[in-house]
This record gives sequence, C-alpha cells and structure tokens, in this order.
Amino acid sequence: MVVKRLRAFSYWRKNKALLALLLGVVLIISIAGYAVVLELLSVSSAHIGANVDMSAIIPGTPYTITTAHSGNFFDLAEQLGINTLRITDIQWELSGEEYSQATWRHVFDEAAQHHINIILLLIDGKGHPAIEQAHTLLERYRLAYASALWLVDLYNEPDLSDPQRMNALHKEAAYVHSVAPGVPVTIGGWRSEMPGNPGEFDWQDPADIPKFISLVDVVSPHLYQFAEAAQQGFTPQQWTRRFLNAVRQKAQQKPILLEEFGASNGLAPTTTSNPTGSPEWQAFVYHGVLQEIVAEYHHHEVIGAVAWISAPRTLQPDQQGDMSGWAFILNNGHRLLPAAKAFSTPS
Repeated sequence: MVVKRLRAFSYWRKNKALLALLLGVVLIISIAGYAVVLELLSVSSAHIGANVDMSAIIPGTPYTITTAHSGNFFDLAEQLGINTLRITDIQWELSGEEYSQATWRHVFDEAAQHHINIILLLIDGKGHPAIEQAHTLLERYRLAYASALWLVDLYNEPDLSDPQRMNALHKEAAYVHSVAPGVPVTIGGWRSEMPGNPGEFDWQDPADIPKFISLVDVVSPHLYQFAEAAQQGFTPQQWTRRFLNAVRQKAQQKPILLEEFGASNGLAPTTTSNPTGSPEWQAFVYHGVLQEIVAEYHHHEVIGAVAWISAPRTLQPDQQGDMSGWAFILNNGHRLLPAAKAFSTPS
C-alpha cells in the first residue's frame, strides 16, 4: 500500500512539474513574446552589414563583383567583416520580371556558406505589388525555408499616410508570417505626408512609429544627413546616438536595426562645382555609426546597422548615375574605398 502511494505521489509530482513547465512556457510567450523574436535575432555580435543589389552578387551583369583571386561578392563581404546583407532587386522594380529560382537559390546558398544573414527586401515591381514578389520568392522559390533568411523587409520607406499602402502592408505581413512563421518582419524606414502640404513628406520621424509598430517585429529606421549634423556640431556617432534614443522611446522594447545609413564619397560624376563628400568623409561616417551601434548592442535593444550601398547598380529612369557616389566597392570589386575597412574595426 505504501509502495502504491509512493508511486502515485511520484507520478503526480512529475506531472505537476510538467504542467508547471507548460504553464510557464505559455506565460513567457504571452507576456514577453518580443523576447522570442529577440532570441531569433541574437548573435554573438551586432549585425554589421550593407545593402547590395542582385546585379552585384550574381554573375554576368555589368555590376558583378569579383575579387583578384576569382572570388565573388560573398567572398569579399566575408573578408571585409560583413555578416548581414539587405538585398535589393532593381530588375524586378523596373521591369516586373524576377530572376529564376536557381539564381535566387544560388544567392541564398552562397550566403549560408559564408555565414551571412539575409534581409530580403520586398517591393512593387512595375505593376506588380510587393506581395506578389513575396509569393514568388518565399513560397514558389521556397526561400521561406532558406537557412540564410534572417529578416523580411515588407517595403522600403512606405508612406504611412496612404491608407492603401497601410492595408497592403498588413496583408503582406500576415502572408509572410503564414509562410515563414519563424522569420521576423520589418519595414525599411518610413515617411508621412505633411498636413496641408500634399506631396511633401516628413522622413524617419520617430513620432510616426506607433502608426506601424503593430506590423513589425523589428523597427528599422534609416539615417542620413550627417553633413547637416556636422554643421550643428554633431559627430556621426553623436548623431546616431541622438536618433536611436528618440527611436527607442517609441519602439516599445522591440529590437532596433539601423537598416540604412550612408554618406557620399564625392566620386560620382556631377555638374555641381562643389561636390559634397569624399572617401575620407564617408569612412569617418561609417566608423562613427558602427562604433555607436556596437556600443549600444551590449546595453540596449539595438541589434545592428546596414550601410547604403555597397556597390553601384542601375537607377530609376528619373535618377542620374549608378550609385557610385554612395558605394564603397567600385570598379566591379577591384577598388575598395576607406569605408570598406569600417566593418571589421567598428569598436
């Protein structure tokens, strides 16, 4: 009889412990769901990276990057200390035509082999909505299951004052969560039309974050105007710290990724008599921003920064040049500007 009671007690105790564990898991998920996302995003160091177009990372385009030892873009990125890439697809944006599944799979496989995380930017493509690109890449091409996929960016700098755009973003977020449930989503920067001034926008105002905070797992602002900041007496590091402090106040403890920052290298063809920027200025900005990001990574919700842009690409028809003035990798990979060194020495 005593033995039976001891066995019953042992059984009850084990099941009680199991029930307590299950209840604890449910409690953790329901009360601190954002912590799960933070765990998915966490690495041993900050996400330090750059934006790059598909045309720079696949073979056979006028913008394809190679190295002196027949390496590709991913080889160079790894050498520079880049661990995160936000991929744009200007071909889709201009023509509505997507690269093949084999091409996209090759890109994600290369990223995985080089231990590089991918932020997949979705965008409208000449009459095709961004959610159609999401269907193609995530579901048809099965990139939702690619090990290199780290974050899905629903759109680049959407107009938060446009009800149709906001509705589209909500649908897109729901779709991405359904086909890639383990992958966090974000939107890349934002803008909002200024009241009483149609066509004029307020860009990256932290006060606008509550308009989209429920949509995203990660808050991903963009930051520029470092030259104007310098005129006000701010170094790039101080300008970054000031902005991130304002973003943090509205981010509801969600992770923050500085998804675009950049500075002119002064090398793009221009008709201006006094071109702005220089390779040294660009490197100064990069070092300052990344130093601040690494410092904040250890103490706050900031998880990384991604520079705009690594290498030239085609522009929209109403724009001039090919992004050479913002890039730090030139001549198809055979010329590196001083800013390229910032990724491996941000501390």
